[in-house]
Amino acid sequence: MEDFNSNQAQVPPQIIEKPTSITVFGVLNIVFGCYYLVRGSPGLYKIVAGACKNPEKITGSEILVLLLLAVGIGLSIWLLVLGIGLLTMKRWARRGSCMYARIQIVLMVLGISYIAMSIKWSSVPEEMWGRYIFTILTMLANLTYPILLLIFMQSAKVKQAFSAIGG
Repeated sequence: MEDFNSNQAQVPPQIIEKPTSITVFGVLNIVFGCYYLVRGSPGLYKIVAGACKNPEKITGSEILVLLLLAVGIGLSIWLLVLGIGLLTMKRWARRGSCMYARIQIVLMVLGISYIAMSIKWSSVPEEMWGRYIFTILTMLANLTYPILLLIFMQSAKVKQAFSAIGG
């Protein structure tokens, strides 16, 4: 008895070339993840060490900074893992990169809003205006990467490449 499938022509799986943007953003995720990890770790250590020496002198703002640094380090590790996942074409890495980008955009907008709203602009000395405006412009510039990451991870080419592997 012949196997029914043996008479049918075997259709080779569709091979889709991996878009360059996946490789570029995979590498950038790793680079930025490592950079943010190295940049945030000393600050976290400094605050924790200070809190251990004088736990009664820790302020509310130090607790907030400690929390933000911990979240930042967690996001850095996540970005690093997502970069490795993109380079190896893991389905979860594209979805995770989109989620990371959305979270970063929300956090940046909240940070910019907080800075802009918390400053009493009328009482800021003239020599400090440049510093505050530079900080806000830097945060706006930092929005560039998550916005580009979100745009490219949702492009038709990238979606097609991941759907070819079942994602």
